[in-house]
Amino acid sequence: PSRHTINRKYQMPAFWEKMPSMPFHKSRFCHILRPMELFQLRYFLEVAKQQHVRRSAEALHVSQPAVTKAIHRLESEIGVPLFVAKGRSIRLSPYGKFLYDELLPLCGSLDTLPDRIRSLRSQERVCIRLNVFAAYSIVMDAVLEFQRINPDIRFQVTRNEELELTDIAVLTLHRYTPKKRKDKNIFTCTEEILLAVPDTPRFRGGDSIRLDEVADMNFVLVSEPIYFRTLCDGFCKAAGVHLNAAFESDNPDAVRFMICNQAGVGFWPEFSLGDTFTDRLLFKHIEKPECTRDIVVERRDTHGDNIHVQVFFNYLSRYIDFYHKRHCGIRWLPQSRG
Repeated sequence: PSRHTINRKYQMPAFWEKMPSMPFHKSRFCHILRPMELFQLRYFLEVAKQQHVRRSAEALHVSQPAVTKAIHRLESEIGVPLFVAKGRSIRLSPYGKFLYDELLPLCGSLDTLPDRIRSLRSQERVCIRLNVFAAYSIVMDAVLEFQRINPDIRFQVTRNEELELTDIAVLTLHRYTPKKRKDKNIFTCTEEILLAVPDTPRFRGGDSIRLDEVADMNFVLVSEPIYFRTLCDGFCKAAGVHLNAAFESDNPDAVRFMICNQAGVGFWPEFSLGDTFTDRLLFKHIEKPECTRDIVVERRDTHGDNIHVQVFFNYLSRYIDFYHKRHCGIRWLPQSRG
């Protein structure tokens, strides 16, 4: 049945007589069925402004009967008169004045809403959201260099396991298995995990070490996100060594200082923490077990059409790849001393 048929059905007296226990009046039920519509409110505001139906219809580019019908319908639904006659013109009733004062800012806000949404969209297009779980130092260097070239691009950098609102994520995994062979939205590189030890006679000589050789020592760890700590736990478990973490910090300089002062030994990513040369620290390759991790840069671009995200993804991938290749094959050990 059509809407008009349904309305006529509800207006039949027999319909209301069959529901004597209804806790609301017929007029209230009709109000629920026919709520105020936006066009009615706009017509009302224009008539309130012009205080003349014909001039309001001309301003709205509709017929005068359409405006009159909309105002009468609005008054019927609210249940109070909104206008009173004044000669050949009309003026607002006290109820109409109240409604006008309440509606004016609301409709003004609605009118500007599309422009504000487009403005928000425009702002999002020049904002790149990064979620960084690995290689934080290198990623921040890349952001700074990129912003020098593109000063209008903004960045939001977080470390949050909720990846839905992320444009680019930098993750660390023990071994990354790609979902498909060639994915233009994924960049990976493998990083060796070294053992950082104090420069003492015990560790001088040789460029490699087994984890069971330091089973009696405390560990001092760089507290990257939990993924890196999980990797370190796995390396020790594979070697049959208990990881006794005596100190953890997200500041690599603090961890380096503690190891230099013989507070323990620690796992150290080969290149993602930046340059690590120091006279009081030695870095050794771990013979057993094999200690590596994959750094994964994933473009997740939730907008789908943000060209800035694609450009920075390519830039960041090349930046990390440069660091990776620069450090590959470099001996981390200083010359042994006597």
